[in-house]
Amino acid sequence: MAQRSHRKQTGQLITPDGAPGDGVDQVHVSGAISLPVPPDALWDLLSEPDSIAAWMSELHAWSGPGPDRVGADLELAAQVQMFDMRHDVRLVVTEYSPTRSWTMTCGGVTGIAVTFAVELDHSRDLSRATLRTGLHGQVLRDADAVVLRDALQRGLDANLRNLADIADADGIAVRPPVAVVHHPG
Repeated sequence: MAQRSHRKQTGQLITPDGAPGDGVDQVHVSGAISLPVPPDALWDLLSEPDSIAAWMSELHAWSGPGPDRVGADLELAAQVQMFDMRHDVRLVVTEYSPTRSWTMTCGGVTGIAVTFAVELDHSRDLSRATLRTGLHGQVLRDADAVVLRDALQRGLDANLRNLADIADADGIAVRPPVAVVHHPG
């Protein structure tokens, strides 16, 4: 039976054994990029599984047939690259707002839950994509949080660069990214 997502309830992480996490074992990073592209074109890059595979550095491959778009409660088989190893996982869309945002939780790696979130905003001639990545789990207790945060930030930075490169290569962007902003965890 496939492992279901690790959903947050009342602000606590629910671990695979059903026990609430203590909130100490978490590392989060986020960043944003503003591109001179129409929001619907950027949403296509952010929400189509084939496009997600092109820009998300953690995603190695989809493991089975997938839909044309992500959506509420969608569950996708995938391989992710974490800690220099490939893991077969289930990515579950735990939150979804059409043309605006989605959050996927990655289950299947013992002792760790990973979340990936995307949010799209639009103002004037710019579309802004905000990406967030988080690691949760008791396995992280013995890890160096600074090293983990740095590794997550490098992956997120690669994702932002990939988005800009794809928009440019596809002719969606008519000029370079306006801003890449890093947010503290």
